[in-house]
Amino acid sequence: MAKKIPVGETISRAYGFAFGNIINNLGAIWIPALILIACSYLFLRPYMTRLVPGDPNPLRQLAPIFFLGFPLAFVLISAQMAALTKEALGLRRGNPFAQFPFGAPTWRLLAAYLLFVVAMIVIYVVGVIVALIGGLVLGIMTNAFPADTGKLIVGMIAVFSAFVFLCAITYIATRLSFLLAPVCVAEQRITLIRGWELARGNFWRIFLVLLSVLIPLLIVECVYIYALYGDNFLPPIGSMTDADAVAQFQAHQQQAMLAANERLQHYWYITYPGSLLFAVIMYGLFAGLSAFAYKALVEDTPAEGIA
Repeated sequence: MAKKIPVGETISRAYGFAFGNIINNLGAIWIPALILIACSYLFLRPYMTRLVPGDPNPLRQLAPIFFLGFPLAFVLISAQMAALTKEALGLRRGNPFAQFPFGAPTWRLLAAYLLFVVAMIVIYVVGVIVALIGGLVLGIMTNAFPADTGKLIVGMIAVFSAFVFLCAITYIATRLSFLLAPVCVAEQRITLIRGWELARGNFWRIFLVLLSVLIPLLIVECVYIYALYGDNFLPPIGSMTDADAVAQFQAHQQQAMLAANERLQHYWYITYPGSLLFAVIMYGLFAGLSAFAYKALVEDTPAEGIA
Protein backbone atom coordinates (compact mmCIF):
# COMPACT_ATOMS: atom_id res chain seq x y z
CA MET A 1 0.00 0.00 0.00
CA ALA A 2 1.35 3.42 -1.00
CA LYS A 3 2.31 5.80 1.78
CA LYS A 4 0.20 8.93 2.21
CA ILE A 5 1.34 12.53 2.50
CA PRO A 6 0.08 14.07 5.78
CA VAL A 7 -1.70 17.16 4.40
CA GLY A 8 -2.01 19.28 7.55
CA GLU A 9 1.45 18.45 8.85
CA THR A 10 3.09 19.11 5.47
CA ILE A 11 1.40 22.51 5.15
CA SER A 12 2.26 23.44 8.73
CA ARG A 13 5.91 22.45 8.37
CA ALA A 14 6.23 24.24 5.01
CA TYR A 15 4.92 27.52 6.42
CA GLY A 16 7.08 27.07 9.50
CA PHE A 17 10.10 26.53 7.27
CA ALA A 18 9.35 29.50 4.99
CA PHE A 19 8.80 31.99 7.82
CA GLY A 20 10.58 30.49 10.83
CA ASN A 21 13.77 29.65 8.94
CA ILE A 22 13.78 32.80 6.83
CA ILE A 23 17.30 33.96 7.81
CA ASN A 24 18.91 30.65 6.85
CA ASN A 25 16.78 30.50 3.71
CA LEU A 26 17.99 33.96 2.75
CA GLY A 27 21.55 32.79 3.26
CA ALA A 28 20.88 29.80 1.00
CA ILE A 29 19.63 31.83 -1.99
CA TRP A 30 21.07 35.32 -1.62
CA ILE A 31 23.66 34.96 -4.39
CA PRO A 32 21.36 33.76 -7.25
CA ALA A 33 18.53 35.97 -5.99
CA LEU A 34 20.68 39.11 -6.06
CA ILE A 35 21.99 38.23 -9.52
CA LEU A 36 18.41 37.83 -10.74
CA ILE A 37 17.33 41.14 -9.17
CA ALA A 38 20.38 42.95 -10.61
CA CYS A 39 19.67 41.60 -14.10
CA SER A 40 16.03 42.63 -13.75
CA TYR A 41 17.06 46.14 -12.72
CA LEU A 42 19.52 46.52 -15.58
CA PHE A 43 17.08 45.19 -18.15
CA LEU A 44 13.76 46.64 -16.97
CA ARG A 45 14.75 50.30 -17.19
CA PRO A 46 15.93 50.29 -20.86
CA TYR A 47 13.00 48.06 -21.84
CA MET A 48 10.37 50.31 -20.31
CA THR A 49 11.97 53.54 -21.54
CA ARG A 50 11.97 52.22 -25.12
CA LEU A 51 8.35 51.15 -24.91
CA VAL A 52 6.25 53.61 -26.92
CA PRO A 53 2.49 53.06 -27.29
CA GLY A 54 1.73 51.52 -30.68
CA ASP A 55 5.38 51.10 -31.70
CA PRO A 56 6.57 47.44 -31.87
CA ASN A 57 10.15 48.26 -32.94
CA PRO A 58 11.61 48.53 -29.41
CA LEU A 59 10.23 45.09 -28.64
CA ARG A 60 11.98 43.67 -31.72
CA GLN A 61 15.25 45.31 -30.69
CA LEU A 62 15.02 43.81 -27.21
CA ALA A 63 14.00 40.31 -28.37
CA PRO A 64 17.59 38.94 -28.14
CA ILE A 65 17.79 40.08 -24.51
CA PHE A 66 14.58 38.17 -23.79
CA PHE A 67 16.01 34.98 -25.29
CA LEU A 68 19.22 35.36 -23.29
CA GLY A 69 17.35 36.30 -20.12
CA PHE A 70 15.09 33.27 -19.94
CA PRO A 71 17.89 30.66 -19.76
CA LEU A 72 19.73 32.76 -17.17
CA ALA A 73 16.58 33.12 -15.06
CA PHE A 74 15.98 29.37 -15.39
CA VAL A 75 19.46 28.64 -14.00
CA LEU A 76 19.11 31.13 -11.15
CA ILE A 77 15.67 29.87 -10.13
CA SER A 78 16.92 26.27 -10.22
CA ALA A 79 19.82 27.29 -7.96
CA GLN A 80 17.40 28.82 -5.45
CA MET A 81 15.09 25.80 -5.43
CA ALA A 82 18.01 23.38 -5.06
CA ALA A 83 19.47 25.37 -2.16
CA LEU A 84 16.14 25.68 -0.35
CA THR A 85 15.32 22.02 -0.87
CA LYS A 86 18.70 21.09 0.59
CA GLU A 87 17.95 23.37 3.53
CA ALA A 88 14.50 21.85 4.10
CA LEU A 89 15.86 18.31 3.94
CA GLY A 90 18.51 19.16 6.53
CA LEU A 91 21.41 18.41 4.17
CA ARG A 92 23.12 21.79 4.41
CA ARG A 93 26.48 21.85 6.17
CA GLY A 94 28.25 24.97 7.39
CA ASN A 95 27.18 28.61 7.40
CA PRO A 96 24.09 29.16 5.21
CA PHE A 97 25.51 32.45 3.85
CA ALA A 98 28.75 30.76 2.74
CA GLN A 99 27.17 28.09 0.49
CA PHE A 100 28.14 27.74 -3.16
CA PRO A 101 24.78 27.90 -4.99
CA PHE A 102 25.88 26.53 -8.38
CA GLY A 103 27.02 23.04 -7.43
CA ALA A 104 25.88 19.64 -8.66
CA PRO A 105 22.36 19.82 -7.11
CA THR A 106 21.56 22.93 -9.15
CA TRP A 107 22.60 21.36 -12.45
CA ARG A 108 20.85 18.09 -11.68
CA LEU A 109 17.67 19.96 -10.86
CA LEU A 110 18.01 22.13 -13.97
CA ALA A 111 18.39 18.99 -16.12
CA ALA A 112 15.37 17.42 -14.40
CA TYR A 113 13.28 20.54 -15.07
CA LEU A 114 14.28 20.46 -18.74
CA LEU A 115 13.45 16.75 -18.90
CA PHE A 116 10.05 17.51 -17.37
CA VAL A 117 9.38 20.26 -19.93
CA VAL A 118 10.32 17.96 -22.82
CA ALA A 119 8.12 15.17 -21.44
CA MET A 120 5.13 17.51 -21.11
CA ILE A 121 5.64 18.85 -24.65
CA VAL A 122 5.72 15.29 -26.01
CA ILE A 123 2.59 14.37 -24.05
CA TYR A 124 0.82 17.50 -25.26
CA VAL A 125 1.76 16.91 -28.92
CA VAL A 126 0.62 13.27 -28.73
CA GLY A 127 -2.64 14.41 -27.15
CA VAL A 128 -3.23 16.96 -29.91
CA ILE A 129 -2.53 14.35 -32.62
CA VAL A 130 -4.93 11.90 -30.98
CA ALA A 131 -7.54 14.67 -30.73
CA LEU A 132 -7.17 15.54 -34.43
CA ILE A 133 -7.51 11.91 -35.49
CA GLY A 134 -10.47 11.43 -33.15
CA GLY A 135 -12.08 14.58 -34.55
CA LEU A 136 -11.76 13.31 -38.12
CA VAL A 137 -13.22 9.92 -37.19
CA LEU A 138 -16.01 11.56 -35.22
CA GLY A 139 -16.81 13.90 -38.11
CA ILE A 140 -17.16 10.93 -40.47
CA MET A 141 -19.36 9.04 -38.01
CA THR A 142 -21.70 11.97 -37.38
CA ASN A 143 -22.51 12.23 -41.09
CA ALA A 144 -25.01 9.46 -40.45
CA PHE A 145 -27.03 11.84 -38.21
CA PRO A 146 -29.06 14.93 -39.16
CA ALA A 147 -26.97 18.09 -39.42
CA ASP A 148 -28.14 19.73 -36.18
CA THR A 149 -27.89 16.50 -34.22
CA GLY A 150 -24.42 15.81 -35.60
CA LYS A 151 -23.19 19.28 -34.59
CA LEU A 152 -24.61 18.84 -31.11
CA ILE A 153 -22.92 15.46 -30.68
CA VAL A 154 -19.60 16.74 -31.97
CA GLY A 155 -19.77 19.79 -29.70
CA MET A 156 -20.58 17.75 -26.58
CA ILE A 157 -17.82 15.22 -27.28
CA ALA A 158 -15.33 18.01 -28.03
CA VAL A 159 -16.06 19.79 -24.74
CA PHE A 160 -15.89 16.53 -22.77
CA SER A 161 -12.64 15.50 -24.49
CA ALA A 162 -11.04 18.90 -23.82
CA PHE A 163 -12.00 18.61 -20.14
CA VAL A 164 -10.57 15.09 -19.89
CA PHE A 165 -7.38 16.17 -21.65
CA LEU A 166 -6.95 19.14 -19.29
CA CYS A 167 -7.48 16.89 -16.25
CA ALA A 168 -5.01 14.35 -17.60
CA ILE A 169 -2.35 17.00 -18.26
CA THR A 170 -2.83 18.42 -14.75
CA TYR A 171 -2.60 14.97 -13.18
CA ILE A 172 0.54 13.97 -15.09
CA ALA A 173 2.30 17.32 -14.55
CA THR A 174 1.53 17.27 -10.82
CA ARG A 175 2.79 13.75 -10.24
CA LEU A 176 5.91 14.26 -12.34
CA SER A 177 6.96 17.63 -10.92
CA PHE A 178 5.96 17.81 -7.25
CA LEU A 179 8.77 15.65 -5.85
CA LEU A 180 11.31 16.47 -8.56
CA ALA A 181 13.52 18.76 -6.44
CA PRO A 182 13.88 16.54 -3.33
CA VAL A 183 14.58 13.48 -5.46
CA CYS A 184 17.34 15.30 -7.37
CA VAL A 185 18.88 16.80 -4.22
CA ALA A 186 18.53 13.89 -1.77
CA GLU A 187 19.03 10.94 -4.11
CA GLN A 188 21.50 12.70 -6.39
CA ARG A 189 19.99 11.55 -9.66
CA ILE A 190 18.03 12.96 -12.57
CA THR A 191 14.78 11.07 -12.99
CA LEU A 192 11.07 11.64 -13.45
CA ILE A 193 10.09 8.07 -12.63
CA ARG A 194 11.10 8.15 -8.97
CA GLY A 195 8.90 11.15 -8.17
CA TRP A 196 6.03 9.63 -10.15
CA GLU A 197 6.27 6.41 -8.14
CA LEU A 198 6.47 8.17 -4.79
CA ALA A 199 3.43 10.31 -5.60
CA ARG A 200 1.26 7.27 -6.38
CA GLY A 201 -2.06 7.52 -4.57
CA ASN A 202 -1.32 11.07 -3.38
CA PHE A 203 -2.58 13.28 -6.20
CA TRP A 204 -5.43 14.90 -4.26
CA ARG A 205 -3.22 15.36 -1.21
CA ILE A 206 -0.60 17.06 -3.37
CA PHE A 207 -3.33 19.16 -4.96
CA LEU A 208 -4.53 20.33 -1.53
CA VAL A 209 -1.09 21.23 -0.22
CA LEU A 210 -0.34 23.17 -3.41
CA LEU A 211 -3.63 25.08 -3.09
CA SER A 212 -2.64 26.06 0.46
CA VAL A 213 0.25 28.03 -1.06
CA LEU A 214 -1.13 29.05 -4.45
CA ILE A 215 -4.28 30.73 -3.12
CA PRO A 216 -2.48 33.06 -0.64
CA LEU A 217 0.17 33.87 -3.26
CA LEU A 218 -2.54 34.67 -5.81
CA ILE A 219 -4.23 37.02 -3.33
CA VAL A 220 -0.91 38.77 -2.65
CA GLU A 221 -0.29 39.05 -6.39
CA CYS A 222 -3.73 40.63 -6.99
CA VAL A 223 -3.16 43.14 -4.18
CA TYR A 224 0.27 43.98 -5.63
CA ILE A 225 -1.10 44.51 -9.15
CA TYR A 226 -3.92 46.70 -7.83
CA ALA A 227 -1.49 48.79 -5.76
CA LEU A 228 0.84 49.18 -8.74
CA TYR A 229 -1.61 49.75 -11.59
CA GLY A 230 -4.83 50.81 -9.89
CA ASP A 231 -8.31 49.85 -11.01
CA ASN A 232 -7.90 51.05 -14.60
CA PHE A 233 -5.59 48.26 -15.75
CA LEU A 234 -8.46 45.97 -16.76
CA PRO A 235 -10.94 47.18 -19.41
CA PRO A 236 -14.49 48.07 -18.33
CA ILE A 237 -16.98 45.31 -19.09
CA GLY A 238 -18.44 45.73 -22.58
CA SER A 239 -15.97 48.42 -23.63
CA MET A 240 -13.97 46.30 -26.13
CA THR A 241 -16.48 46.67 -28.94
CA ASP A 242 -14.29 47.56 -31.95
CA ALA A 243 -10.70 47.77 -33.16
CA ASP A 244 -10.33 51.43 -32.11
CA ALA A 245 -11.43 50.63 -28.54
CA VAL A 246 -8.94 47.76 -28.39
CA ALA A 247 -6.11 49.99 -29.68
CA GLN A 248 -6.98 52.72 -27.17
CA PHE A 249 -6.97 50.23 -24.32
CA GLN A 250 -3.61 48.79 -25.40
CA ALA A 251 -2.14 52.29 -25.44
CA HIS A 252 -3.65 52.89 -22.01
CA GLN A 253 -2.06 49.68 -20.71
CA GLN A 254 1.36 50.70 -22.00
CA GLN A 255 1.04 54.09 -20.35
CA ALA A 256 0.04 52.37 -17.10
CA MET A 257 3.09 50.08 -17.38
CA LEU A 258 5.39 53.07 -17.91
CA ALA A 259 3.92 54.83 -14.88
CA ALA A 260 4.24 51.67 -12.79
CA ASN A 261 7.87 51.27 -13.84
CA GLU A 262 8.58 54.85 -12.78
CA ARG A 263 7.14 54.09 -9.36
CA LEU A 264 9.17 50.89 -9.11
CA GLN A 265 12.39 52.67 -10.02
CA HIS A 266 11.67 55.63 -7.77
CA TYR A 267 11.04 53.43 -4.73
CA TRP A 268 13.77 50.92 -5.55
CA TYR A 269 14.87 50.78 -1.91
CA ILE A 270 11.46 49.27 -1.10
CA THR A 271 10.60 47.28 -4.23
CA TYR A 272 13.85 45.36 -4.64
CA PRO A 273 14.26 44.30 -0.99
CA GLY A 274 10.54 43.43 -1.08
CA SER A 275 11.12 41.29 -4.16
CA LEU A 276 13.95 39.47 -2.39
CA LEU A 277 11.80 38.85 0.67
CA PHE A 278 8.91 37.61 -1.47
CA ALA A 279 11.23 35.23 -3.36
CA VAL A 280 12.61 33.79 -0.13
CA ILE A 281 9.11 33.12 1.20
CA MET A 282 7.58 31.88 -2.06
CA TYR A 283 10.37 29.49 -3.00
CA GLY A 284 10.66 28.46 0.64
CA LEU A 285 7.00 27.44 0.68
CA PHE A 286 7.24 25.34 -2.47
CA ALA A 287 10.55 23.79 -1.46
CA GLY A 288 9.18 23.06 2.00
CA LEU A 289 6.03 21.39 0.68
CA SER A 290 7.90 19.03 -1.63
CA ALA A 291 10.75 18.33 0.81
CA PHE A 292 8.54 17.51 3.80
CA ALA A 293 6.17 15.45 1.65
CA TYR A 294 9.19 13.55 0.31
CA LYS A 295 10.51 12.88 3.80
CA ALA A 296 7.12 11.55 4.88
CA LEU A 297 7.00 9.20 1.89
CA VAL A 298 10.53 7.78 2.22
CA GLU A 299 10.70 7.66 6.02
CA ASP A 300 11.76 4.17 7.18
CA THR A 301 11.88 3.11 3.50
CA PRO A 302 15.41 2.25 2.27
CA ALA A 303 16.12 3.82 -1.10
CA GLU A 304 19.38 3.49 -2.97
CA GLY A 305 21.30 6.75 -3.16
CA ILE A 306 19.41 8.74 -0.51
CA ALA A 307 21.90 11.00 1.25
